[in-house]
Amino acid sequence: MRRITLTVAVLLFGGLHQHAYTQEHQQNNEHIEAIELPEDFAFQAGKNDSYNAYLQAYLQGSFDAKFPSSGVVVTIRNGSMLLSNLPHDETLKKEIVAYANTTANASSILHTDHKEAKVSLQKSGYSGRWFPQSTILYPTQIANPLQVAFSGGLRFNGRSAGSVSTPVTFGDQFPLYRWSNLKIGDFIGDMQLEIEGAIFAIFNQSEYSSPLINADYYVALPLSYAYNRWAHRVRIYHISSHLGDEYMNRRHHAKRLNKSFEAIDLFTSYNLTDQIRLYGGVGVIAHSDSEMKLKPLYAEYGLEARVGRREWKELYGVPYLAMHFRNYQDRDYDIDATFALGYEVGKISGLGQKLRVSLEYHNGFCDEGQFSRKRSDYIQAKVAYGF
Repeated sequence: MRRITLTVAVLLFGGLHQHAYTQEHQQNNEHIEAIELPEDFAFQAGKNDSYNAYLQAYLQGSFDAKFPSSGVVVTIRNGSMLLSNLPHDETLKKEIVAYANTTANASSILHTDHKEAKVSLQKSGYSGRWFPQSTILYPTQIANPLQVAFSGGLRFNGRSAGSVSTPVTFGDQFPLYRWSNLKIGDFIGDMQLEIEGAIFAIFNQSEYSSPLINADYYVALPLSYAYNRWAHRVRIYHISSHLGDEYMNRRHHAKRLNKSFEAIDLFTSYNLTDQIRLYGGVGVIAHSDSEMKLKPLYAEYGLEARVGRREWKELYGVPYLAMHFRNYQDRDYDIDATFALGYEVGKISGLGQKLRVSLEYHNGFCDEGQFSRKRSDYIQAKVAYGF
């Protein structure tokens, strides 16, 4: 039954991918965003060519400084600011348009197909940049218990670290190289190579001195490609686990198992609407230590919904509901589920880091090192900062 459920989920996600692929394939993806200037700017821009040139140069410099790897081109024409050569990463494109509205104090946005955008893309071709000051292309899975971020929480009824524990994470993503307007097949998008690392640790608050129970060390090399509403990621990563010294000293009978492995996985994400995102992927554990040999196959998938977004000057806030599911062959494909209800605050424009406060419920297995085959149901409150 578990394998049937997993198979149906994979087939449904694959069907959605094919349907959306066909729809987007039939649409013209090249377009310009036209943003109306306020009346005082528009009046001067329409009457004075020198002011046109000044305003255009000023705005172009502002966009180049704010989004140095985007390649966006600013043109002032007939009282409107035209943004061409927009990136095909939907997340970055929305940040650029939002910044344009904030900068120009625009009264409205007009979405229109335009030949000039196609010409601009053809002329520029793809470009690359080392260590880009840009956001990640594959969005964070915010309900994933192993999300890379800076986070801390208070957990109740976990199995690996006592009835009350504090899980903490220290992690971040670092873009190494970004290709803009890169054509793959019939699509033009952005590709980015990153390195990410994290430490996942958990402390037992039910014992004196709150001993460290376990720490997992993670390093990965993800390669992401995003276009329109799609984002894809292939990732090679390593995880090694270590029991805390105090835990070992207080439990002389405890046997340490070296849970260390290398894996590769492929994930796909699709923004069904501006509020709803679906994602899923499969992976293979290529090698694991003989002390704790792991069965190789796994699948993970989830959903995120954000509704009721509000904006205040440079910041926005939005409530969210997220869920993340996992099926590991090493756990006989039993479903491991995490549900998160929270609130997200971020900058309207910028690199994309966000502050999230959430209440989470987990039903499945432990995530901590050699305890990962133990069943665990817990509730936790968490604060996280990251992409």
